[in-house]
Amino acid sequence: MSDAPDSAPHHMVHPGPVAERRIAWAGSPLVEATGRVDGNGRSLLEVIASLARAHGVASGTGRIEHCALSATRFTTGGPARDGKAANYTFIRDLGAGHLTWGTFSFGRTPNGAPFVHCHAMAETADQNAPVGGHLFPADCVTKGDMTIELLGLPGIDLVQKPDAETLHSVFEIEAGAHDTGADALFVRVRPNEDVIHAIETACRAADVTDADIAPSLGSLNAPVLTGAGGKNRALSSVGMEVLAFAGTVRGGTATLDVVAVDEAGRPHEGRLARGLAPVCVTAEIALIRR
Repeated sequence: MSDAPDSAPHHMVHPGPVAERRIAWAGSPLVEATGRVDGNGRSLLEVIASLARAHGVASGTGRIEHCALSATRFTTGGPARDGKAANYTFIRDLGAGHLTWGTFSFGRTPNGAPFVHCHAMAETADQNAPVGGHLFPADCVTKGDMTIELLGLPGIDLVQKPDAETLHSVFEIEAGAHDTGADALFVRVRPNEDVIHAIETACRAADVTDADIAPSLGSLNAPVLTGAGGKNRALSSVGMEVLAFAGTVRGGTATLDVVAVDEAGRPHEGRLARGLAPVCVTAEIALIRR
């Protein structure tokens, strides 16, 4: 399979100094839990944090489905504003709604409070069709129960920290072993790195030849999707929020599918073209060794 792209990837010049380390990874044991959880009027952040505590984990990723909300707040990525290269300032407060599905990473703030990074699709009475984006879990109030799949990574400390390069706050791997025998990996990818190549780089470093992509999210700049007959489809939007990465690593080669939304919140899905899937602000990839 050739790594030569048929067009140039869309690289974004961010306002801050370019960090030297572009791909970070750590290995961890794996704690998996899936079930129905009663939100009971708590924020989505509180629901996920309490479930993680109940299973003795403070960091990891997960999926959520069929969650009714009495308050729905999210944003989408877009062009540069306010001195940043990628902006998320078009905030939508949509009131009562239904979160159909989403993906999240969870960890802590520097002062130890729980933090959840969540991208999801939602339906509300004010929208003609479901819309997706970056949720504000602390401001999304749940109603009733929901299904949550939790992938806990007890060997890793994920901390939400300001990033000088992008002027956004992102999860960093604050602590975690480079354990080549771990059941799971967490990979944090910086801007303009091709996400497929980054996964393969981390897997080589961790001595992983076969893995499945677990719940994972991030953002991409104008990614290209592969099509039938070798015809690729370029997405023009920058700062596209990735609601989910999915796929496999087999024999050290990654195949990655994506569901991403544009600034209007419209979803686009397909298989990413190698070398044409540059990260916008961050990618948070969890892998389970097979």
